[in-house]
Amino acid sequence: MKEYSQEELEKKIKEMQENMKTPNVLICGQTGSGKSSAINFIFKDDIAEVGNKGEPCTEDIKFYPGTTINIYDSEGYEIGGSKQDRYQKLVFNDFLLKPENQKTDGVHLVWYTISAAGKRFTETDIALIKQIAQAKYPVCILLTKIDELAEDQLKKITGDLIKDIPNVKVFKLSIVDEENIQKYCDWEKLIEWSCDQLPDVYKDRFISGLRKGLAEKHKQAGIAIGLASAAAAVVGASPIPFSDAALLIPIQSGLILRILNLYGIKLAEGTISSMLAGIGLSALGRAAAGGLLKLIPVVGAIVGGVVNATVAAAFTGAIGAALNEICYKQCKDMLSGKEILFDIEELLSSSAFFDLVKQNMQNKGN
Repeated sequence: MKEYSQEELEKKIKEMQENMKTPNVLICGQTGSGKSSAINFIFKDDIAEVGNKGEPCTEDIKFYPGTTINIYDSEGYEIGGSKQDRYQKLVFNDFLLKPENQKTDGVHLVWYTISAAGKRFTETDIALIKQIAQAKYPVCILLTKIDELAEDQLKKITGDLIKDIPNVKVFKLSIVDEENIQKYCDWEKLIEWSCDQLPDVYKDRFISGLRKGLAEKHKQAGIAIGLASAAAAVVGASPIPFSDAALLIPIQSGLILRILNLYGIKLAEGTISSMLAGIGLSALGRAAAGGLLKLIPVVGAIVGGVVNATVAAAFTGAIGAALNEICYKQCKDMLSGKEILFDIEELLSSSAFFDLVKQNMQNKGN
């Protein structure tokens, strides 16, 4: 029987963490357009409210490093011919055209903020956004403070922006957290668009740092489940005895860690490997081995007490789906103001989690 030691699991955890990279986002626009407010509304940590802790990159751009996202924050510009020209040069020529910012580990997204409260945008806004797009940077417009406009005014300014820059997405936003305001907002669409633009190695950390974006967390977890199930099927392509089901532990542990990361659920360092090796997956695997025939109503899935590709994929997918469902519900409850005591070690060893895994496996066979 193949055993996976804590050392091996810790090595895998470290490799996963090293393969997840932090994306760089440039946020720019007029002074007072709501750059900091938008950043702090969408992310869990008040990234853009760190005062003078940012590291200067250029005269008007500071760098705010984080664990889930790095922000390049421009100080904005004041209305006035020379000031507008200077700002355009600083953002585009002096910053975005730097060779290091055009590399794969350079600037990944540009969020350009325009305040809807002003009921207008400038030629500088249009010219600079076009320049950024033509330079092949993924850029979108954050139309902020839409709560200060009537519906017809909002429709007009949005239409004007789409007309002037038809190939750049416009997302209507407000930090006024009221249902009658938020129903007009595009926070989830902004998150989905941003994730679509990011290279895969940058997506997980971006998503894990979001206060919003629950639907995207659930979606990306689903993608991770599909990939892990496919990998498990490869392991099971040469049928293995139940006693060797530990061969699936690296795949399943990686899946669990990725789902937890997407939902921003952190585990205490030093307890991860022992939990995975001794409580969560191995206990679940031993419990499943004896009754797996009943769990997967697929004729011929199990022959002679061995795990084949069908079983390996179904079992791995069921673990991921169960955890995704629980994390989604927990986060949804948290957003609605409910107090959550989330003990992942207790959860993975609970009968409730195992029952949910069984239910998911049964569903796969129906």
